Amino acid sequence: MGEQPAPGTRQRYGVPTCEKGRDRIDHLLLDWERERPDLDFTPVAVIARLGRVRTYIDAEPAAVFARYGLSHADFVVIITLRRSGQPFQMPQARLMDALGLTSGTVSVRLDRLEKNGVVTRQPDPTSARSSLVQLTDKGLRLFDHVAPTHLLNEDRLLSALSDDERQTLADLLRHLIASIESTTTHEAAELGLTLEPAHLARARRQAVGLSDTPGLLVVGVAAHSPAADAGVERGDLLTELDGIPTRSTVALAILLEDLLRRRTAKIRVLRGNEQISLRLRLPPPT
Repeated sequence: MGEQPAPGTRQRYGVPTCEKGRDRIDHLLLDWERERPDLDFTPVAVIARLGRVRTYIDAEPAAVFARYGLSHADFVVIITLRRSGQPFQMPQARLMDALGLTSGTVSVRLDRLEKNGVVTRQPDPTSARSSLVQLTDKGLRLFDHVAPTHLLNEDRLLSALSDDERQTLADLLRHLIASIESTTTHEAAELGLTLEPAHLARARRQAVGLSDTPGLLVVGVAAHSPAADAGVERGDLLTELDGIPTRSTVALAILLEDLLRRRTAKIRVLRGNEQISLRLRLPPPT
């Protein structure tokens, strides 16, 4: 009888050996492992699953909103105004920025909500080109009806995850979103560093023929700063701080909060493809 794999073991791409423990993405990955073993489909394990989760997350809340005569887009406007606090009002331009939408798209949404008595628009006394958008009493009551049902529905969608698993997932997604949404970061400003997130750093290094190594790209070093005194240069790739890999700006900020209580820390950078270790003198905590 042949040797059996240990329980909980995994194949390539993290596919569980236990067939009953697989999902659709696992079968997709196994197909590619068979058809193109020369390609690395590792990112698909995350990206494809995020896409499938998004499909369900879009559909399920939409059914809740529809019961109240709302779309998801309508509810986003309502909650944005509600969380702004009394008097639940903001300039239309600020609302547009908060939603990340164009002026025309926001106007269409507001037209619909205003027609239904959910919001009002009045001239902004500080700007002739802008309006003040305010949630009406009807809009406040609508939020109070919809929000508990919506939150309960979201909680139901996460039923397969324990509280600890939900927190772990939230932490990982925070790292990913913070990286993707930023072009430069000032989390290491105390050290005199302006950094570029890992996904942009990899693209820049690949473009000039350097190794495809994850890390945070140094795009600025302040004169007479701890980083400058340690010998960090613009163009270096920060790969480790105090022995911990530096891929996420969020993780870096948390790490620095702890390290700034110390006197020095070791950093590791790639200068071109040469690995260099430097000793960084940390500023005193403020």
